[in-house]
Amino acid sequence: MPPEIIPPMYTMLLEEIDWANQEKEPYAFTHYLVLSKCYTEVASTLPALDAAQQQQKKKKARKEEGGAGEVFYFHPEDEVLHTFAVAQGVFEYDTPVDGGASDSKRAFQELGVRPMGHLVLVEGNKFASAVEGVKKYIGGQ
Repeated sequence: MPPEIIPPMYTMLLEEIDWANQEKEPYAFTHYLVLSKCYTEVASTLPALDAAQQQQKKKKARKEEGGAGEVFYFHPEDEVLHTFAVAQGVFEYDTPVDGGASDSKRAFQELGVRPMGHLVLVEGNKFASAVEGVKKYIGGQ
């Protein structure tokens, strides 16, 4: 989905919830939980040209990262929602990802990707501000 569509969709969601509340519908949410998708980079399982050099890179990367990989987001609005979040988290999918799948997603780089789920919890009274933040970030305002 193009990023330009995201702000209007969040705006429509806010409007629909507001209309439902005006009609005395039970939509007075205290929190909003946004589910998304993210990924970490993983080392290739393909045979390396120079295995010793590859091992040194892996050890150095693990030492610098403290054993955990950096999380990257597929959707630009996720970065903005983090600034308004009460809590956030990353989780593994129940269905294991094939080890070779990360290699198939490599595109002119050494590392592949491992997809994961991503959660952001935003308080209900801050959600409108979060939507405005998404509009500014994506719209360049």
